[in-house]
Amino acid sequence: MQFPNNTTPASVTVPAVAREEDVVVLDDDVARNRRRAAEAVLREHPDAVLFAQTPDGLLVPPPATIGIEGYPVHATTGRAGVDLFVADDRMALVRAWMSVKADGVADAKGRLRSDPGRWMALRLLDLRFLHGVVLTIAWPSDDEEGLEDHRRAAAPSSTTPRFCTRKQDEEAGVLDCDEAYVQMFGYAREEVLGQPTFERVHAADQARVIEGWIAMVATGRTQMFRIRMLRKDGSWLWVDTTLHNYLSDDVDPHVLAECIDVSAEMAAQEALQDREELLRNLLEEMPDGLLQLDGGRKVVYHNTRLLQILLGPARTAELHAHASAAAAELGAGASAVVELPVLLASLTDEGRAGFHAVLDRALGAGVRADVELDAYGPQGTRRHLLVKVRPLRRDSGVVTGVIASALDVTDSALARRELERRATLDALTGALNRASIAAALAAELEQSAETAVVYVDLDEFKAINDTHGHAAGDEVLVKVAELLKAAMRSSDVLGRLGGDEFLVLLRGVPNLEVAMSAATRMADSLRGACELAGSTVDLRASVGVACVEGSAVSAEELVHRADSAMYRSKQGRRGLPVLAGA
Repeated sequence: MQFPNNTTPASVTVPAVAREEDVVVLDDDVARNRRRAAEAVLREHPDAVLFAQTPDGLLVPPPATIGIEGYPVHATTGRAGVDLFVADDRMALVRAWMSVKADGVADAKGRLRSDPGRWMALRLLDLRFLHGVVLTIAWPSDDEEGLEDHRRAAAPSSTTPRFCTRKQDEEAGVLDCDEAYVQMFGYAREEVLGQPTFERVHAADQARVIEGWIAMVATGRTQMFRIRMLRKDGSWLWVDTTLHNYLSDDVDPHVLAECIDVSAEMAAQEALQDREELLRNLLEEMPDGLLQLDGGRKVVYHNTRLLQILLGPARTAELHAHASAAAAELGAGASAVVELPVLLASLTDEGRAGFHAVLDRALGAGVRADVELDAYGPQGTRRHLLVKVRPLRRDSGVVTGVIASALDVTDSALARRELERRATLDALTGALNRASIAAALAAELEQSAETAVVYVDLDEFKAINDTHGHAAGDEVLVKVAELLKAAMRSSDVLGRLGGDEFLVLLRGVPNLEVAMSAATRMADSLRGACELAGSTVDLRASVGVACVEGSAVSAEELVHRADSAMYRSKQGRRGLPVLAGA
């Protein structure tokens, strides 16, 4: 059956949600009525016990969202509800289960295996729409008189017709209808004959029916449409209606209307649309930016959060305004996705290269990967993003695209870097701390033999602390670190060993003369008056130099040699560098 153009279900651009056949869509009034029905039964039977079952019949705890508290709940979970009852009563319960899923409410009686001598009255209420479960209320019943009635009520009824016909005149009045029509809509034939069908069509569908009727009468061609028609019980039934024009028949002029019940299909479609809308809302509200690409790297989907992370709020608002204008001009189906180059424009060159490298591995070899990328923020600020890329596969294993999530981790990255800095650097001077300079020296010795160290120890530093105070002493240490950095080459590394002792790692030292020349510059920079915030002190440092000569030497041994040379410099009391072994 083809859908008329104006009734084709709207397409969606989010990933498809698996269809769940057991979902039933109810309007708010019906849902509230079932809730009130449950409360009424519980008020009448305070000794009732509650059971909650998933759509596939497994027992679960009743959700707190139902809001019914203070009643015993059967503790068994994870097994079928019918297993709680004696074998002879299970078929009646199965029929009641089928009935509640079709009609929303069902009654039954049964005996629990834990108490087979007592009958329990059961009221089943379909609360799947609001709470995801079927709720069963059970209470003791000694009423054997109505037991057979319950069994008959639980027995399967004759199948309700899904196809019916009616004959109408040119003014749409009903001339006749078949028995299936009476059963489908619940009216007596006398209530239908002579009455126009337009009055029983849902207000939202009436224009479609009138338009189709006029076209059928004017052209003589068959017309088809999908509409909701009112049943006698007040419910609406979705039907596919086909109008055949036989008004030119000399013997029996009429319009033949054929109706097919499509309510189950529409309920499934509406449930699917509701779930897709729920998924769309969830994706939009996620703190992560989401991106789906097909195998050709074309953007299939992205959420708004991704635009905010990559492009910023202002650019996001601009793109949304553009998309709204396009939808108004081209229709609601107009694409609102942003192309990949635009999305990646805020990444640094290294960031884009890193993303494409991860994308290559995901699409080419199905590799899952996480990568940290840098991006430019407002006013040229740098932001740090954590991007997770996951391949999408068919059952055959073929990669059809990727799904990627992006999270702005700038604050946590800065915090991590600060922790790393604090763990590496001396808090007072900004030089490497003792452990870090030792590790840097060990790493350098593994790579190069052209390495030397300069051991620096301030002279009379204790006197500075005693005379001017520890604050002045700290200020002197900061000044010393600055002076040493100014005298060092760009490739050299400064570390503070503790107190007033510093170590300089000299890289790429081809001979002793280069090492001694560097040490002399440092010693000279630390000789003379040093201006402090509230006073002036005289600086002088003892300096020892040690170079790698011949055979390999450990970092500890090289520092020890420089330390010994520094003590010889201190004994000279002139602030001149001394070379170890000289």
